[in-house]
Amino acid sequence: MTSNASSESELKHYPEEEGNVKRSFYRSTFFQIIVVGLISFLGPGLWNATNSLGAGGALEPYLINAGNSIVFALMGLLCISSALVVNKIGVKYTLILGTLGWAPYSASLYQNNRYGTEWFVILAAVICGLSAGLYWAAEGAIVLSYPEHKKRGRYLAIWLAFKNSGQIVGGAINLGVNVHRSTGGKISYATLLAFVCLQVLALPISFIISNPEKVQREDRTKVKVDDKTTTVQQIKILGRTVVSKEIGFLLPLFFSSWFYWGYASTFLTLYFSVRARALGSFMSAISGVIATTLLGIFLDNQRVSLKKRARYAGAFVTTVFSGFLIWALIIQHHYTHHPPGKLDWLSPGFGRGFGLYIMLNTAGNLVQNYLYWAVGSLGDGTSQLTRSTGLLRGIESWGQCASFGINSSKFSPLYTVVINIVFWAVSIPPAWISLNQIGNKNSQHVDRIPVISNADLKHENEKVSHQEPSKEVYAQGLPSV
Repeated sequence: MTSNASSESELKHYPEEEGNVKRSFYRSTFFQIIVVGLISFLGPGLWNATNSLGAGGALEPYLINAGNSIVFALMGLLCISSALVVNKIGVKYTLILGTLGWAPYSASLYQNNRYGTEWFVILAAVICGLSAGLYWAAEGAIVLSYPEHKKRGRYLAIWLAFKNSGQIVGGAINLGVNVHRSTGGKISYATLLAFVCLQVLALPISFIISNPEKVQREDRTKVKVDDKTTTVQQIKILGRTVVSKEIGFLLPLFFSSWFYWGYASTFLTLYFSVRARALGSFMSAISGVIATTLLGIFLDNQRVSLKKRARYAGAFVTTVFSGFLIWALIIQHHYTHHPPGKLDWLSPGFGRGFGLYIMLNTAGNLVQNYLYWAVGSLGDGTSQLTRSTGLLRGIESWGQCASFGINSSKFSPLYTVVINIVFWAVSIPPAWISLNQIGNKNSQHVDRIPVISNADLKHENEKVSHQEPSKEVYAQGLPSV
């Protein structure tokens, strides 16, 4: 194979031979990230804001936890199968369909909060789950496949910053409306009504996103767009992705990475006052933005090899998250045997439990940022990254489904933490088998060979010869096969 230096030289000059194409900020990768960031702010960002209040701002967590369990069950199924939809209608229109479910869900929380309506929560959970499954896979593919490879870390951080900013704004609204409520109870329904009004804007904004073939990267490489195949072929490729060494060993970590959230939401609802819950939503988002931004800067540091970045960052985020899970076990053991009541920020011992909530959510954001970056480093192209991110978000969703399902009953929070720790501990060893592939010379990371390609099915019985990539392949920014 040619050296990195020579390939970079070809990347810079060869596309000029294609003719002078008018450059447009509207088509730039930065603009695409801003668009999906705004959608993330309005949709899942504000959705997270309601759930960071604890149980969507409700008095008790059980109905909302059941609704969330439905959301994540359906979302997981649609995320995993979203590659079939993308193959038929493309990334852009899949994203548009994915924006339809957020506002109805917040509207159902408003109805439940103000009028006690319960059936609407379940119906809206079904709508949100189906829509969000398409959204997460499409957006994940855009965030990972559209940007230049060397900028993925920082663009992931920008995207997550927008998502967390939705929680920041939502938390600020919550805090402003509920600042005088130092006891337990429901969040003001005016907060949820504001969320509904904002979330309906996600649909029109989604039409602004560019199709991948029209995106203009700064380094003039092209976004890889796979040819459309039959549904049967897509199902076969998906199956091969699931059992591949690069993705298959990461599946347990995907499941356990967000399993904590059902516990965190219940923890906040059971033990903190209304205004403390609003403050928790606000501050956990700010800490998440800061942490993921710093991680993104490191992940894009070209002075550190890809291999070292993968290992150092992986070791850091798994260690930090493990530490906070152990802290949660200690705090929850104390609260189980010595119930603290509804803690307010003026209550003695408030900082101990409140700090746990903030740090646990911050560590969770770090894990999510790293996993998206890792998946992006193990593949390329809109189709492949739709499958990979669909599996990532889908399996994560099933972890959340199980967690919220457990917490929809009066199951002991202490046992929930124990289950979380067991899942997390078991998932780390196999995950390192996949993570150790990143940066290896013979690995199938983004700079060389994709894990699964649609061409594999067209040449099922042929052996792929690893010849030196042509000038055209490098110019398009595609891996060599």
